[in-house]
Amino acid sequence: MLINLWYVAEWADKVGKEPVRTRLLGQQFVLFRDAAGKPHCLSDTCLHRGGSLSQGWVTDGNVTCPYHGWQYNGEGRCVVIPSELEGGRIPDKARVDSYPTEERYGMIWVFLGDAPEAERFPIPPFPEYDQPEWRAVKAEWTWQADAGRVLENGIDIAHASFVHPMFGYQHTAQRNKIIKLDRHDGWATSTNEMYPPQLKGGLRRFIRKDKAKTYVHPTFYLAGHVVRMHIEANPKMHIVMFDANTPVDEHTTRTFAIQTRNFFRWKLFDKGSLKRLEKVLKEDTAIVEQTRPFYLAENLESEVSVKSDRFMSTFRKMRRDLIEQRGWLIDTDEVEKYRGKKLFAIPSPARKAALAEGVEPLLPQIPLKPAVRALALAEQD
Repeated sequence: MLINLWYVAEWADKVGKEPVRTRLLGQQFVLFRDAAGKPHCLSDTCLHRGGSLSQGWVTDGNVTCPYHGWQYNGEGRCVVIPSELEGGRIPDKARVDSYPTEERYGMIWVFLGDAPEAERFPIPPFPEYDQPEWRAVKAEWTWQADAGRVLENGIDIAHASFVHPMFGYQHTAQRNKIIKLDRHDGWATSTNEMYPPQLKGGLRRFIRKDKAKTYVHPTFYLAGHVVRMHIEANPKMHIVMFDANTPVDEHTTRTFAIQTRNFFRWKLFDKGSLKRLEKVLKEDTAIVEQTRPFYLAENLESEVSVKSDRFMSTFRKMRRDLIEQRGWLIDTDEVEKYRGKKLFAIPSPARKAALAEGVEPLLPQIPLKPAVRALALAEQD
């Protein structure tokens, strides 16, 4: 699990007047809205006696601990201690980690890390969202699988011929190919040529002929572990799927999916779209949850790769760079040693600001794997 990335914490319409608990990167967080309606994300532990802030309520835009009524603002600072005399001094250490948030595409995005804003991979673009010429449906899915495995499956075109009957034939698998691959900072995209079956059901069968050449454009973003899949059903009819794959913990992934289409934009076609989307997710789940080793391999030395795997290899290399050069991988083995005995906090801008003020946060920073390549270069110097 990687820090210093944006992740989707919850659907925006699920965060209303009451605090909401969410689990990300193996840690508990609380989401709430202030008096102006802006969403905030804090560590879900009151530093007084360990109460769960998400089990409390919102008072004047502050989240209130249900144990002793301590109130924390959106920056994570305690602003009210009811048991103290009016005007009593609030300890400088009475602050919890707070994390940057953005409300976009009907989702609450949270930046889990302390990288400066200028150095963060941005939230991925989704220009089709909320546009009148596109009809959108949304779905949610939970996998008992590593988030890296889920993302890699989403950009793997070759598996469609064997896992998804509606997208491919086994006997045309050799004709599917990558015809273009573009790498960028924190994301990459490819264009693929495929020969899928004719669509089934009502008017859908007129969209594309059987085994007609079809262009598919998968894109991945490290931010949000997002997979964007653009399918040209025919030159005029397109489908765009936008999946944000959030690591709940090291063995659970929560997918927030939005599928848009620029045809059949009436509501009566939504049910069918959702049914087909769920079918695809079930087919993928049956495979991905059984892959071994459970966690995505850090390199390709123990696997045999071929030409059609080069887009997934691009993702693995980018991910490995974040681990080996930047040291952004959580050391889950070290965290496990203290389960139930010790709390950790994901690094945050608020934590960095507190340290600059000479205030040592009460919760220790979560252990991270060392950046081995950075250490090697330092030793050479």
